Amino acid sequence: MDDDKTRLKSRADDATVVLPKKAAEKTVLKSRVTDQTRVKQHAAEETRVNPRSTTEDETILQPPKPSLTDATRMPPQAEAASGNRVVSEGDIIKDRFVLDKLLGSGGMGAVFRALDLRKKEAQDDRPYIAIKLLGENFKNHPHALITLQREAKKTQDLAHPNIVTVYDFDRDGDLVYLTMEELKGSSLEDLLEQDKYLPSLDVKQKLKIIREIAQGLSYAHSKGIVHSDLKPGNVFITESGTVKLLDFGIARAVSEQLYHDSFDAGELGAITYSYASPEMVRHEPPHFSDDIYALGIIACELLGGEHPFDRIHAQNAMQQQLTPKLPRLKNPLLTKLLAKSIAFQRDDRVADADTFLRKLNNATRAPKRIAVAVSAICLAALGNYFYIQSIEIEAIPFSDLSPEMQADFHAFINEGKVALSFGDLQGAVFNIDRAYQIHATNDDVKSMTKEVLAIMERNLHSAETDDARDFYKKQLNELRQYPAFAGSDIAQ
Repeated sequence: MDDDKTRLKSRADDATVVLPKKAAEKTVLKSRVTDQTRVKQHAAEETRVNPRSTTEDETILQPPKPSLTDATRMPPQAEAASGNRVVSEGDIIKDRFVLDKLLGSGGMGAVFRALDLRKKEAQDDRPYIAIKLLGENFKNHPHALITLQREAKKTQDLAHPNIVTVYDFDRDGDLVYLTMEELKGSSLEDLLEQDKYLPSLDVKQKLKIIREIAQGLSYAHSKGIVHSDLKPGNVFITESGTVKLLDFGIARAVSEQLYHDSFDAGELGAITYSYASPEMVRHEPPHFSDDIYALGIIACELLGGEHPFDRIHAQNAMQQQLTPKLPRLKNPLLTKLLAKSIAFQRDDRVADADTFLRKLNNATRAPKRIAVAVSAICLAALGNYFYIQSIEIEAIPFSDLSPEMQADFHAFINEGKVALSFGDLQGAVFNIDRAYQIHATNDDVKSMTKEVLAIMERNLHSAETDDARDFYKKQLNELRQYPAFAGSDIAQ
């Protein structure tokens, strides 16, 4: 691993840096390694935010035109001679959170494992949480506080098994922090740096990781949110093997109606070049397909062990008319999906995570469908029956699906039932549709679909005003955009 073409090599070109405006009155995140050294930032996949240094090795993201060359991290800024607040393991934040262990650090700050004294007092059996402390470089950006507060709000709104759970956003003096669930495991970035990791996984295990990343994205997309910084460093694999998406700090809303202020995280100029779509490099408005480009790159790295463009970012790769180095797979549909996911032109790329999941499920089920078709043809030949009108996906028994797909199906059904119990119709529809795409004729899918339609029909018929009736009609039209409800018919 001595060149830039090997993906498993940690790189310093994707760094998150915000140059501080002041050198005084700032919080310094510090490990107890020494009393003089700040917490070292990882040199691996990190997002850059408006660096101002103009050295030739650095990418400048300030308008009007960003540099299109690879970049290295800016050198750490000098600490102030006085007035610094040093944060170390063992310190207490807000008289509540005892910093236990440094878990990692990046351009946005550092993450510690922390003991929640309130949980301990209440004898909670899980008293530890993770606490993200905003770094002094990022904190001095004029929109830093808005960004972290947005991260808390957005991630709290994204309650999904494949998205990290965020508890709260607060500050303690000049220290700004965010608390979230404690995760035990490793980031995909750290795992990919281990030589033995990829060889230890079979294709099914790699596809499970890809599918769960897509599931988390799909839920975010259903809420109108684009992650905008998807990369291995923001994908966490728990000890139980569950994928958790992290760091929605610069996630962007596709719909302006989601937030009622004028701030757009795109103003940060943040970008991770190796995983950024051409449109992101050009600072175009956010789109779900931006996340798909990053997901496609990650999928290629998982399945093939290397970045499809040798880590050359999309704009340069497009200008050089590079052909991606796709993994050598036996499944042509899966290869086609990867190629469509990392297409340079947005119109040629998979549009969103929902579409990606549907194509992924079709691609992974294709070999079994072919085997069923061949068997049917052979049986027909033996019985002098040569005409087969059609072979439907739904004809495959549920028991013939892979264990992973069956587990995913049951998880979606259970999540849908929970959502219905809390009156979360959108969450229920989302999960029912995911289950439908795995096995459309399953009785659970049919019964839950009927339950949702019954609720919609009651709402429509009980509407007392024209505005309410119009609202429910619009909701019904939106419902029909989901394949599971595409043929729904409710008398209006």
